[in-house]
Amino acid sequence: MQQKRNPAVSFTLSSLVLASSPFEMPHLKRDPYPSESEHLLHSRESFELEARDDIGQIARIRADKPEWAKASPNGQTIVSWMVVLLVVVAATDLAALFYMSRIMSEVYADVGTAGLEYANPYHGLAELYSSGAVEPPRIAPLLNTPRVVAQVFSDQPAQLAPIGEHDLFNKAFGTFSPHEKHLYVAENTITIAQFRTVDFGMEECSLVFRLPGSGDRIESKEPFQFNPLSVFDVYRLDAPAPLDIRKLSYHTRPPVQEKVATVSPRPGEETFVSRFPCPWSTLHTFEVVCSKGSDCLVDVWSSQNTTWGELLSPLCCACRVLIELPCPPGFYMYQHQTI
Repeated sequence: MQQKRNPAVSFTLSSLVLASSPFEMPHLKRDPYPSESEHLLHSRESFELEARDDIGQIARIRADKPEWAKASPNGQTIVSWMVVLLVVVAATDLAALFYMSRIMSEVYADVGTAGLEYANPYHGLAELYSSGAVEPPRIAPLLNTPRVVAQVFSDQPAQLAPIGEHDLFNKAFGTFSPHEKHLYVAENTITIAQFRTVDFGMEECSLVFRLPGSGDRIESKEPFQFNPLSVFDVYRLDAPAPLDIRKLSYHTRPPVQEKVATVSPRPGEETFVSRFPCPWSTLHTFEVVCSKGSDCLVDVWSSQNTTWGELLSPLCCACRVLIELPCPPGFYMYQHQTI
């Protein structure tokens, strides 16, 4: 069989033959100076000349630069010192910020005044009266109003106690917070009241309910609501520190310490609840709840303008005859003299 010839291979071979043939093709020319071409190809002189020319040009460019642009031997050292200085400054700033944050969080922390002890302003009075050298004056019982009155809700244990229900906002003067107390007890609503005794020698206390009568004027716009068949249970709470209403709820209220009494107050009357010792600077916290099985309701507001502003003979409801003001409705405490 006749084998096929590869034209590419034959072309290559032909080319080689032509290249090695002593006979020249008409259109091909040889280098007239073969020795010089070979010398340039096989020597490094041409490359060395070009390199020398480039180096010279670079040197001329460097020579033309101003003095401030020329690299100095100490340039790298200066840059290194600048980096070190920058790191030191940054570390100093971070340390100062950390120290200031520690001062603000510890030294100037807002820890409140709840844990501060009441200073004793009655130095020497106990020794003076106990010596018999001085006879103490007779003082009528003092009406002690609660420092805190708030409502919590058994059907909404996590709901916080209301704050500023009667606050008023005025563009010129800002927010007005009237000094009003709210006694509100219903099936699922509990009122918590906290008192502090601060008077020396008035260290026997009695707890009372006081409700307005039908003819008494109530300054608040809120109506007086009361179910005459209401029965209330009063409990003492274990609260050695002042209450924070902003965090007070049914869940967070202080634990019950003991049951004090069960009472059925009457409108226009003062209902006695309990009597107990109350050394000066002590806290007394109570809660009022509906007695089990009682369809109870009492809802009344009292304000400073109509109750506590005059402070004249606050012992009984006869004060309204003397100063033509109604007796303060709500939950109060009397301090009786003990010296």
